[in-house]
This record gives sequence, structure tokens and C-alpha cells, in this order.
Amino acid sequence: MYLEKKLLVRDFLAPPPPGEELNTYARRGAEILDQHILGLIPFLREHNVAVAGDDGRVTGVLVLEKVVEKLVEFIRDSEAVLSSVLGATDDVICAIDHEDTVIGWNRKAELLYGIKPTDIIGKSIHNFFTNLVVTRVSREDCEVYAEYHQPCQDTHVLINAVPIRRGGRIIGGISAEKDVTEVIQLNRALSRASYQVKALKEAIQKNELKNVDPFSKMYGHHSRLKDVVDLARRAAPTDATVLIRGESGTGKEILARAIHEASDRAGKPFVVVNCGAIPADLFESEIFGYEHGAFTGAGLKGKPGLLEMASEGTIFLDEIGELPPNLQVKLLRVLQERVFYRVGGSRPVSVDIRVLSATNRQLEEMVASGEFREDLYYRLNVINIEMPPLRERRADIPELIYHFLQGYCQLYGKEISKVEPGVIAALISYAWPGNVRELKNTVERMVVLAEGHMITEKDLPKYLQEHAVNFKPREENQPHLAAAAEQTEREVILKALQEAGGNRTMTARLLGVPRSTLYYKMNRLGLMKGKKRWQRG
Repeated sequence: MYLEKKLLVRDFLAPPPPGEELNTYARRGAEILDQHILGLIPFLREHNVAVAGDDGRVTGVLVLEKVVEKLVEFIRDSEAVLSSVLGATDDVICAIDHEDTVIGWNRKAELLYGIKPTDIIGKSIHNFFTNLVVTRVSREDCEVYAEYHQPCQDTHVLINAVPIRRGGRIIGGISAEKDVTEVIQLNRALSRASYQVKALKEAIQKNELKNVDPFSKMYGHHSRLKDVVDLARRAAPTDATVLIRGESGTGKEILARAIHEASDRAGKPFVVVNCGAIPADLFESEIFGYEHGAFTGAGLKGKPGLLEMASEGTIFLDEIGELPPNLQVKLLRVLQERVFYRVGGSRPVSVDIRVLSATNRQLEEMVASGEFREDLYYRLNVINIEMPPLRERRADIPELIYHFLQGYCQLYGKEISKVEPGVIAALISYAWPGNVRELKNTVERMVVLAEGHMITEKDLPKYLQEHAVNFKPREENQPHLAAAAEQTEREVILKALQEAGGNRTMTARLLGVPRSTLYYKMNRLGLMKGKKRWQRG
């Protein structure tokens, strides 16, 4: 925006006085019409100038008094425009001359800093502020845009500042400051509020975790699983060592975590050590840690081991049967005294930990063969929990299927609500050597491959498709879900009867239901006849 108007000669012409004789400068008039008036003021002190057109006729005259009068009017108009601009802006405006004297100070500046224009204009700006941007741009001939500045305590601004130039010479500087104090304060308040919300969320989550049964992730209702959970629940509040046994994939680590979360050590570290995955030559340093210089490549400050990392919490030794013999005696000492030495260290390290362990090997046979220390075995085997394989609790398979289905649908953004009865029958009849882990991976595969809203036989892995059974509802109007549930229940009972050789008492035990309930279900499903087909082949 340009406030300055072009002060051309043609705008300052006055009519020639009637009857007055004009001087010879009239001949030059046509040449100076578009010149700037200020350039003629020194000449006008001595002479009036008559301006003639192309035809030689005088069109007007320049008289110093009239020119000065019009210049004063122009200056006043410019001041009025400038004052209105400074008053209309939301920015704080400050202008200084080349001696850092304040020559401009608007109403917003007065409101922000509490200094009236009459108190600051004409005085050095250094009497009021230090570390000023406006003096820097004037002194260094530079420009500043959107620079954060704190001119005084509790005041925050973003400042634009440029030099004031005239004829290529710097004669001062001007700054425009945007007051962002309220924004800064709101941002700080928002940060505090966000921190408080985060803290509240964490508190709520911790409270919710306290109210959630740690054993709720042990899905299933089979009697053998219930016995496992009951024993683990009773052992959890103590610091007794627990040995969890079972085939791979039966959920030994899940049970170990549940025991930890149900103990007084919940919220403290739960450190998992896979004894079969750590190389033998690194095992000791990983478990016990090491001191500086213990071996080539040891860190300058040493490193704490997994036992120290589990301090005040629980360490879970998975695949304990793979523990190297030379470390078995050291682990025994930890169990007995809760003391050990880092590799290369001479200072005993004490730890307060609970030890849980798991294995899929027959430790008794390993003890007999000398592969596993007998005294360590007894230390680990204070509480012995046997995880049942999935094939021995087939009645839980439908519940596990739908649990995993829900989780993977959410993970992969699928909307699958049904599983064909034949698919469930196939999954129930399969032996599951990989147990629950294998079932979980199979359900994930089916969810990924499913094209509609139902898992069908074509989504099964090929090795499971031969187990699939085609079901048809008994009645055309029978609800699909009820039909699937009934057919599944029929298959489960038939499979259990076959496993039990037709013995109904053993079948009821396998299914984890009272014998009277089994009789009721068999009668309802029409299974009370045809005993021969339940016999093992």
C-alpha cells in the first residue's frame, strides 16, 4: 500500500492572475508538467513559474505560497490516512527514526504495553525496552518476518520488522507485532489438560485392569481347563514356583501371565526367557548380565541380565528343559538364595523375583538320564500344572473359533459373522498337534482368504478339507445359526462317544458335563440308539 501521492507540477497550477505580465519562464512550462513539485521549490523561492501549453498560451502559474499551502494540506491528509490505518490494524505498530527515537506508536501498542503515545513518542525506545527487533533491522539493514519475541515478562508476540528507507538511505525502522500471549497461554493450558487426560486414562486403565479377571483369556469351559484355572488361581497370590507343563501351543505362557497378573507383583515386570532360543555361549550373560571387560565386546558399563530386569516382578523360564547343564546349578542358587553374580563380576547381586517355568518335555525322564538336575526339578515343581491338549477338550473348539474370528475380523477389517457347520465339524474332528496356536493360525488364514460374510469349506487348508462335513438344516425355516449349533453339538458328542468307546460316563467326563446333561442332549439329538457306530474301529 502506498500512502505517498505523486506530487506533480500539474496538480499545483493556479490560474494566471488577470492582466498580470508573465515572465519568460513560461516557455519552459510544458516541459515540467510531469516533474515532481519538490524539485522546483528552491527555484520558486526566487521566481514564480508560468506554465504554457503546446500552443504557447499560459495555462497556469506556480506560486510558492500556494504550493506550500497545498503541500501542508497533502501532509495533513497523509497523516489522517496513516492514523486511520494504524488504528484499524490489530497489530502493535512501533516506528523509530535513525537515532532510535520513537516516532510512531498506535493504540494497540498502548493497550498491550500500557504506555501512552504522549509518554513514548519523541523519546528513545531503549528507555522502555531491551533486545529490540525493530532497532536491529534498522541497524543491520535486514527484514524479519514472524519471529517469536518476548519483549517483556508474560507477553509473547510474533513480529514483522523492516527498515524505513528514503532515497536509498535507512532513516529508521518499523515493526508490526501480533500479540500471541493468549494463544501461548491456551496452548500451555491445553498441554496441561492433555497431560491430565493421559494420566486419568492411565489411571482408569489400571483400575479397569484390576477389575478384569486375569484368567479371562483362558477361553473354554471344559472341566480339565477349569481345573487348571482353579489351581493357578489358588497359586497366584503366593510366591511359590510353578511348573507349567503341556504340549506346544496349549497356552502355557498365557497362563503364566495370568498368574503374574493375579499376584501381588501385577504391574511389575514380567520377563519371558525362552531357554531354547538363546545360544548356549550367550545364555549366561543374557540371564545374569555381565561386567565391563568380562569378555571381548562387553560394553563399557556392563549390562544387567534378565534376572535383574525382572526385579520385583516375575521371570518366566519357557522351555526350561533346554537350560544348559552348567547353568542349572546357578539357577538353583538363585531359587534358593535369590543371589547371583554377573559374568566377570565379584559382587553378589540380590533380586526379589518370582519364578515361573514351562516345558513340553518329560523332565522326570531327563532327571533319570542325568540331563536335568534333580534338585532343580524339585525346586521348580512346587506347583505342577498340566495344560490339556486341544484334542482332549474339543468341546471348547467352537468358542475358540468365534473368539479368534472376532479378533482377526477387527484386525483385517472384515465383516464375517458365520462359519459353515461343516467347517466347524472339520475343525473339531482334527487332532491339532499344534493345539490352540495352530487353531488360531488356521482361523487367521480363513479370515484372510474368506470372500464373503461366512467362512466356508473352500477357506479351509487342504489338509483339513477332508474332515469337512456337509450339513443341511432339518427344516427349511429353521434358523441357520441354530441349525449349525445343533449339528456341531451332535458331531462333538459323537466324537466324544467314539473316543470313549461308547462309554457314556467317560463321554460325559470328556465333555466336562454331568452324565444327566449328556443323556438329555443325546435324547434330544436322537443319539440314544445305534451304540455300535460309537465303537472305535
